[in-house]
Amino acid sequence: MLKKLTILNGELSLKFDPLNTRYTVNMTSLAERLELEYEIDSDDQISIFNNNLVDDKEEVVITVYNDEEMMSYYLEVYKMESDEVSDFEDYFASLELKSDTKMPSYVAPSIASGCFLLILIIFSILFKRAKR
Repeated sequence: MLKKLTILNGELSLKFDPLNTRYTVNMTSLAERLELEYEIDSDDQISIFNNNLVDDKEEVVITVYNDEEMMSYYLEVYKMESDEVSDFEDYFASLELKSDTKMPSYVAPSIASGCFLLILIIFSILFKRAKR
C-alpha cells in the first residue's frame, strides 16, 4: 500500500489517502510523463503502467504489491493548455491620454457650480414652507 504520493508536475484533485484508489490529476499540456514522489514499505514493490502521456486524457495505474497482497491506484490525468489570461502592458498602453485631448480650464468649475445649483433647487423644493 502507498503511504505517500505526491505529483511533482501536476495537481491531485484530493489530498492523498492510502485507502482511496481513484484520483484525478490536472497538469499542463507540455509534460510527457507524470513525475511521482511516493513512499512504500521496504518489502513492497511498485509498478507504474501507462505513464507516457500522449493524449489529453490518460489513465495511469500505480500498482503496489508484495508476496501476499496487491493494491492498484488509478490516476485520471487531464492535460490542460495554459492560456495567458491578460496582457497588462497592452491594457495600460490603451489607457494613456493623448496630448491633444486636454480639457479646457472652465469645465471643472462649471460642473461644480451646476451640481451645487441642482442640489439647492431640489433642497428648496423638498423643504419649502407652506403658506397658510
